[in-house]
Amino acid sequence: MGGNIGQLGSRTYESLADDEPLDPEEPPKRPTGNLIMHSMAMLGREFCYAVEAAYVTPVLLSVGLPKSLYSMVWLLSPILGFLLQPVVGSASDHCRARWGRRRPYILILVIMMLLGMTLYLNGDAVVTALIADPRRRLIWAITITMIGVVLFDFAADFIDGPIKAYLFDVCSHEDKERGLHYHALFTGFGGTLGYLLGAIDWAHLELGRVLGTEFQTRKAMTMKSLLRELANMPPHYRCLCISHLFGWTAFLSNMLFFTDFMGQIVYHGDPYAAHNSTEFLIYERGVEVGCWGLCINSMFSSLYSYFQKSLVSYIGLKGLYFMGYLLFGLGTGFVGLFPNVYSTLALCTSFGVMSSTLYTVPFNLIAKYHREEQEEKRQQAPGGSLDGSERGQGLDCAVLTCMVQLAQILVGGGLGFLVNKAGSVIVVITASVVAMIGCCFVALFVRYVD
Repeated sequence: MGGNIGQLGSRTYESLADDEPLDPEEPPKRPTGNLIMHSMAMLGREFCYAVEAAYVTPVLLSVGLPKSLYSMVWLLSPILGFLLQPVVGSASDHCRARWGRRRPYILILVIMMLLGMTLYLNGDAVVTALIADPRRRLIWAITITMIGVVLFDFAADFIDGPIKAYLFDVCSHEDKERGLHYHALFTGFGGTLGYLLGAIDWAHLELGRVLGTEFQTRKAMTMKSLLRELANMPPHYRCLCISHLFGWTAFLSNMLFFTDFMGQIVYHGDPYAAHNSTEFLIYERGVEVGCWGLCINSMFSSLYSYFQKSLVSYIGLKGLYFMGYLLFGLGTGFVGLFPNVYSTLALCTSFGVMSSTLYTVPFNLIAKYHREEQEEKRQQAPGGSLDGSERGQGLDCAVLTCMVQLAQILVGGGLGFLVNKAGSVIVVITASVVAMIGCCFVALFVRYVD
């Protein structure tokens, strides 16, 4: 694909991977069309992620997953990702494939995402059609659905690092900032489409009946040297990772259980009731309304991303980072204290601010840290040239993305137990508290580069 050129009207678009730079010189300026095409990867990823966030908890509960296994579903994929993400990030830094350093990994992860999504959305229906014995059918439905969730979650979390590293590889510093804003913008669009898909009652639409959407009835790096390099990260990188961990722990605590919260707490439905009972239908209605709330979150995320570039000139990255955590903490706190349908939907806008913040500000800071390091080395090097020995951007993006997996481990291990004991309302309160702690950390410990 490198070197391919496509015509669209009178404009010419070139692949972002053309002449992927292996030297530390500043890459050429990229056309807006290239950055938008690259951002389409984030749109597709977030679309699939939104479908998962809206459907996974209701699907797992409706297939009869025991509460004792609920935490395990959310623990398996982040544990794998947390262990493997830095390894793959480092490997992609040293990859010399004809396709480039990042694209082979992106393609493999996309295939895994689609396979996992197919399994968790359709596993129960396929098993029901093939197996008559109720006990065996229950076991196989739970098993296939869990495999699909773990596979999808692993790939969807993993793919963010290579996509960001790809952008950093081939773009100048100014284009990196523009690219990250486009990422956040199209991430919001993708999430909006995904949540909208779950918010529509397809069973009562002609299109749903026609499509049949409703079923009836360089030197290879060793692990030791990699861990040593991670431990020796500069302090400001570690602080950024910790703040990212706080942010994603708060965000995932709320998002992964939000539709279930709407179904059980706001609408007072019961996911364990018989599927033709009033309680279960009320729960499903709550899930649909929860999808509308998540759709509002994504729409506002896109809108906020559009104005982010203007805001940063007034309040800086520190102000953006602080405001994202603060608004999310206040919003989730009010949702937990006052679980009303309309106020909850209105406060979903605060989720969008947090989403846009997590997808842009930390990676913007990574880009600024690298630029600062390159300028310092250029000044110290004889003749003002770099030797290309600086730490790989792929590894730093991978370590930052690892915080998402670590957050999932914390959410899956801790909140799964709390939800089992106290119900879904504990989730949004926890999200609010963690966001407020992260807000203080962002203000006091994260280093910002002008």
